Parts: sequence; structure tokens; C-alpha cells
Amino acid sequence: MVAHAFAYRLLASRQRRAAAFRRARGIVVLVVLLSFAFTSIPRSEESNTGTIVYSEEQAYKGHGLYDEHCASCHGVALEGQGSLPLSGATFRARWADDHHSVDDLFYIIRTLMPYGQPATLSKQEYIDIIAYILMVNGYPAGPQPLPLDPRILKRIIIKAQQP
Repeated sequence: MVAHAFAYRLLASRQRRAAAFRRARGIVVLVVLLSFAFTSIPRSEESNTGTIVYSEEQAYKGHGLYDEHCASCHGVALEGQGSLPLSGATFRARWADDHHSVDDLFYIIRTLMPYGQPATLSKQEYIDIIAYILMVNGYPAGPQPLPLDPRILKRIIIKAQQP
């Protein structure tokens, strides 16, 4: 009877150790997979407005679209004729606060503008207008256009420009 109880305890102990080992192995595999997933995100697409976020060509397209769809309310120089300015101190106070992303700006413009006719432009046209707004506010252009991928736009935080 004593031998049977001892054998039972020994077997139960081995089963608990094996189960603990399987759980630990599962956790290690999960950690490795998660770390691989996070390191495989292309770092070249990560950005903030202190670095390159749009192309000049895109901003020039956005300029024409802005003149056609936005300037009547926001002014030719984005100064805000009868509506909020999209440049200068007002833009910096509203958007360049280290809390708003380009995706936030894209969402607001896409869902609310043009006034009385929201969501009437293509997503590409809206993103081109945003490139123009960034250019007017002094953010640098580069070789890559601002993408339409919301995952990337969310990582582009609008920061105040350093003098």
C-alpha cells in the first residue's frame, strides 16, 4: 500500500512537471512569434513629421485639389477665410501637439470635408491634400508619397516643427 501511494505521488509529480514544461514551452513559442511579428514590421515606413512623410509631387497634386475643393472656405494660403486656418499657429495648436497622427487628420478631413459634401473625393485625393497641408506648414518632403495604409498613418505623429 505504501509503495502504491509512493508510485502514485511520483507519477502525479511527473505529470505536473510535464504539464508545466508544456505550458512554458507554449509561452516561449508565443513570445518568439510575437517578437518576430513586431520586428518584421518595415521600419522604413515608420515615421514622424520630423522626417520625410510625403513626396513633392503628391503635395503639388494636393495643391490643385485644395484650390478646387478647400480654398473657398479655408483660404488660398490656408489662412482660414470663414473657417479654421489650416496653417500657422492654429494648425500647430490643433494638430502638432504630439498626440495626433496623420491618420487622425485624414479621418477628420475625409469624413467632414468639403463642408456639406463630405467623403466626395477619393481617399487618394484626400491624402494628397494632406500632403499639401503638411508642405505649407513646413514639414519636409521626400521620395515616398504619403501612403493610404491607416496602420502606417497612425504611426506618423504630427509633431511641432523645431525653429
